[in-house]
Amino acid sequence: MTRRADENPMIHMVEEMVEAVAATQTVGLRMLRAEMEALTHVMPGVGHPVTDAERAAADLKIEADFDNMPV
Repeated sequence: MTRRADENPMIHMVEEMVEAVAATQTVGLRMLRAEMEALTHVMPGVGHPVTDAERAAADLKIEADFDNMPV
C-alpha cells in the first residue's frame, strides 16, 4: 500500500490541498477572533466595566443617550 501511495502523484496534491484549506481556515478564525476582541472594546457593557459601580455608571450613560419620551 505504501508503494502505491508513493507512485500516485494525486495523493500528494490532495495532501497539499488539505493543508492549504486548513491554513486558510486558521487565518479566517484568527481574523474573526481579532474582530470579536475589538468589538468588546467598542460595545458598552461587554467585557468592560467590571465592577457594579462602573456597570451602573455605564448603564446611566447609555440610558441618558436615549429619548424615553412616550409617543
